[in-house]
Amino acid sequence: MLDDDDTPLINRDDLSRTYVIANGKGGVGKTTLASNFAGLVAADEGRVLLVDVNGQGNVGRDLGYRKTAVDDEGEAFFESLRTGRPLEPVRDVRPGLDVVVGGHHIGAAPDMLAATFRLQGHRQALALAVCLAPIAAEYDMVVLDSAPENPPLQQLALSAARWMIAPTRSDMASITDGLGSISRQVQLVRRSVNPELQLLGVVLYATGSASKQIHRNARKWIAEELGTDAYLMDTIVRYSEAVGQDARSHGRLIHELEEAVASNPTFYDLRAGRSTGTVISTTSASVAEDLATLAREILTRAAEEDAA
Repeated sequence: MLDDDDTPLINRDDLSRTYVIANGKGGVGKTTLASNFAGLVAADEGRVLLVDVNGQGNVGRDLGYRKTAVDDEGEAFFESLRTGRPLEPVRDVRPGLDVVVGGHHIGAAPDMLAATFRLQGHRQALALAVCLAPIAAEYDMVVLDSAPENPPLQQLALSAARWMIAPTRSDMASITDGLGSISRQVQLVRRSVNPELQLLGVVLYATGSASKQIHRNARKWIAEELGTDAYLMDTIVRYSEAVGQDARSHGRLIHELEEAVASNPTFYDLRAGRSTGTVISTTSASVAEDLATLAREILTRAAEEDAA
């Protein structure tokens, strides 16, 4: 059945476990959070789909498939959006984790949708929901990584999701510009195409865990932007530039770096020239713990909201 602008009917129950990680500003940990949230649930024997709704395709860097045979740079994803056919994920990028690959083809999707569904704004906005809903029920959870500073791609992701998580750094610009921008997008999407969308939480990302005054300031700015500080999650993800660099350069999730730390060459081996192995930052364990705690808090909060 079709509505007035030929949008296929979407069963929102099938999308009820879909989370979008979004912010209107880049560099706030969005892709890192999306990839690691999805990977942690999959590692705990969940069946998870991660959708890279981003022209940069950085999920591929986090998971290590960038520039491999499975990296079509979003071409298959683009075709599903164009035709409305169900998404065709790459299976088992990690055990239990399937991925819809993004990349530069997805950056061109908004223009394609505008031309394909001319004068059908409703159908354009729901293009991802149309091709995600038929397969979403196969998974315990779906995670969407959305594009920063790209409202049309953000709208695609928001229109398909039930829950939104907004990571932000603790500075005023990240909160007022990034969080303010995405909250306006949420209000627009809720009014126009997806009344089920709900902001579940705001996460302070890459900040010192002991920076109490900084956190108080961030809480105040978040309350000013959103009208309340109730969305701020308890878990704070610590800052570690070394861990971020290690994760991307090795194509591993942060909890996977912990295993690599055990294989670090010793100081004496390096000094004697007996090893050329890469040294992985031991801080990865702390950041991995933060991300695991955050994943539990997100799932617990969603369950409580559903039960309310």
